[in-house]
Order: sequence, then C-alpha cells, then structure tokens
Amino acid sequence: MKNFLGLTLIEFLIYIAIFASILVLIIGFFWDIIFGNIKENSLQEIKDNGQFSMFKISKEIKRAKSINFPLAGSQGNYLSLETVDPSLNPTVFDLREGKLRITQGTTSPYFLTTDLVRVENLSFSNLSYPETPGIIEVEMEVSSPGTNLPASMIFKSSFSLLPNQ
Repeated sequence: MKNFLGLTLIEFLIYIAIFASILVLIIGFFWDIIFGNIKENSLQEIKDNGQFSMFKISKEIKRAKSINFPLAGSQGNYLSLETVDPSLNPTVFDLREGKLRITQGTTSPYFLTTDLVRVENLSFSNLSYPETPGIIEVEMEVSSPGTNLPASMIFKSSFSLLPNQ
C-alpha cells in the first residue's frame, strides 16, 4: 500500500471551514473595536462642546447686570443679557444652523460649538423672582449627526447673576 501525503477533498473543506470561522470571528472583533472607537470619539466631542458651551454661558450670565430676554417666569430659545460693559450690550446666545453662537454688542457673532456636533432643543428659562439678581436655567441637547452611530447628551443647569455687578 502506498501512503498518500496529500489532502482529501473532505479534509481540505474542513480546514477551509475552520479557517473561515476563525477569520469571521477576528474580523468581527476588530469591527467592534473600530466602531467602539468611533462612538467614543463622538461622545467625547459632544461632551467637550456641551461643557464648553455651558461654561461660556455661565460666565456671561454671572457677569451680566440684567436679563433682557426671556422675561421673568417665561422661557425662550435665545438669551439676551445686559452687561456692565456697554460695548458688549446686548450679549445674545442663540442657535444658527444647529450651532450655538454668541453675539456681543456690535461685534460679529461667533460659534461656540464645532461642525462635528449639532445643538438641538436649546431652551432658556428665566426663573427670577422680584428683588433677586436673576436666575437662568439652560437646557440643550447636543448630538453627533455625522456618524452612523447616533449619540447625544442633554446638558441642563441653572446660573444666577451675581449681585452688585
């Protein structure tokens, strides 16, 4: 009897099936890593934009003299503040094409959020009581529209004008 050193067709098909199964598992594993990284980057961009925007809004509210809009007890989709510095009056926060922007006095507006995120549902509520410096509640949803993995965060906080500014 002769010994055959080659593979039979059945052995060859079994080896191909095992190799293909391992390859599918490895590709799936790396695919999950890639999409996880994309989602994490999107969430980080959302978080950075939202935190920076809230910081800038809080800074301007704290140094404002009064609230022009929204009126006490109401809410609106933009915020107008009167500042101590007349050259910065009014300071206005609003949305333009899904991006948060600020306009101070007669200067050109500039955007506080990047093109990588979209701000939705921006709301300013004036929670002020008579004889108080003024309180503004800010709520906004920041999302990442450019990816196939939708992600969004809601930022909500209240800020008070500092008395005797």
